[in-house]
Order: sequence, then structure tokens, then C-alpha cells
Amino acid sequence: MRILIINPMGVDIYDPLIEQAVVPAVSPDTKIEVRSLAGTGVPPTAFLPAASLFMNQLLSKVEEAERDGFDAAVIACAADPGLEDAKDLVDIPVTAPMEAGIAAGRGLGRLAVIAPRIESGEGENLPQNANWVRRLVHRYGGESFSAGVISAPSGHPSGDEVDRLLAEDPDGLRAAVRAEMEASIRGSALQAAEQAWRDRDATVLFFACTLWSGLLDHIRARVPVPVLDPLITPALYAEMLARAR
Repeated sequence: MRILIINPMGVDIYDPLIEQAVVPAVSPDTKIEVRSLAGTGVPPTAFLPAASLFMNQLLSKVEEAERDGFDAAVIACAADPGLEDAKDLVDIPVTAPMEAGIAAGRGLGRLAVIAPRIESGEGENLPQNANWVRRLVHRYGGESFSAGVISAPSGHPSGDEVDRLLAEDPDGLRAAVRAEMEASIRGSALQAAEQAWRDRDATVLFFACTLWSGLLDHIRARVPVPVLDPLITPALYAEMLARAR
């Protein structure tokens, strides 16, 4: 089985992190490949660019997955951009983090979603509230078992620093972004997770940003409920859907 993970950004600096998170989690006979939108005209940014800057390229990459013989595709962004349109374009299963998180949460009880709140940089379109998560919970029929959505503010490298690192040290940009996300895991996101299971009776947590992937062991050590990884969860869900076909 072959699954394509599509990084919907105009940089490929996160591709190794995606592969590192997903490959150990899937079955040994499942092959994972990660492709970004770098080189397709999508502008390079530290976080997801505005949808108008990448949607056509993203949907083309989904069609490419089917042409290249992949059994399923995952859009690696928790906002699930373009997912409904992508499903109409191809016959292979296509999923994304929030869809998969809601499906997994349904089987694990009462789901709380921890959503990042990150200041947008130039060319980015990061929401400043968690209403996008609530809309997706409603779209996927998760309201009956929802323990709610809690925002966790996370940092963003300065605009000047992003520009400098993109030009001079892309790996350094990745490290800077991940450092901000890890800081939130030990601060605001941890507080949100503890609030969810303690005060809202959540029996499972989903972290709605793929840049939190691989950083959640600190949360797992502090809360006594399952914590769903935003990259591993859709990869396993895509694997199940592909096998079901």
C-alpha cells in the first residue's frame, strides 16, 4: 500500500518531520511518501498560506496522487483545506486531520479539540479564534460527543526573522517554528489539555495543528486520556480506508 501525505505549503522544510512522525506508526507494508507544494508557485511561508495562494496546486497534487498509483492521500493541515473538493476529484480515499480526528474521537468517547491561536505572518491566513474547528466538528457530525474546543496561544517567529531564515537557513526556520510549538505544549496547550479532561469530562484529546505532531508525549504524561496526533491519526485513517476498498 502507498499513501501520499501532501504538505500544502510552499516550502518542503517540514517534509522530514511528517515522514518521521508517520512512517513508524503505519503498517510495515505501507509505504509513505511526502510531497509539498514547493516549486508550484505557492509562496514560501512559515505557516499555512492563504487559501487563495495554494488551493489549485493542492487539488492538482491530489489528482497527481491518483495518477501515480497511490492508494490514498492525506492533506497534512488540520484545517482540512480543499478536502471536500478533493474527494470529488479522485476515486482513491482522501482525508485530513480533523476528519480523521472526529472519526477516531467518536470511537473513544467524548472528544475535546485543542486548537492553536497563532498570529499570522505575511501571506499567511491563520485564524485568531477557534471557530474554524467548531465548523468542522459540525460538518463531520461530532457535536453529539464533543467536549468542546479550547484555544492554546502559540508563538510565531517575527516577520523579519522568517524572511531571513527562509533565505539563509530554512532548517533554522523549521527549528524556530517547532520551538514555539513545543513551548505551547509545555504551557498554554498543556493547560488546555488539563482543563479538557478535568473540567469538561473529555475522554480523548485531539491537537489541531500538524506542527504539534511528535511533541505530544509531554501532554500524555500529564493527562490520563488518549491524545491523538494530528499527523498519525489521518495516516492511520487513510490506511484503514484504503484497506477497506
